[in-house]
Amino acid sequence: MSRPPAAPPPPLRHYVWTWLALLLLLALTAASAWVPMGAFNLAVNLAIALGKALLVAFMYMHVRRGTPMIRVFALAGLMWLALLATLSLTDFAVRLG
Repeated sequence: MSRPPAAPPPPLRHYVWTWLALLLLLALTAASAWVPMGAFNLAVNLAIALGKALLVAFMYMHVRRGTPMIRVFALAGLMWLALLATLSLTDFAVRLG
């Protein structure tokens, strides 16, 4: 079997813009520690973390342009993370009760 030709890598400017976006999100994360937002702080920080994770996955890990096998393994990693989070939250809820 022959492999399909690999997609060309994105230009350097995409990596630079992604890096700058990650630095901006890092600054937002650090700044959110000093802003009293109450319970909303958790939601804001989780949204920032999700944005950082998506930038890294799509730009640096090439999930967007990757082969279907790369997408399958990325999805498997997400499913494993969901399973671990579910089991941890279940354990936490049982211990509280």
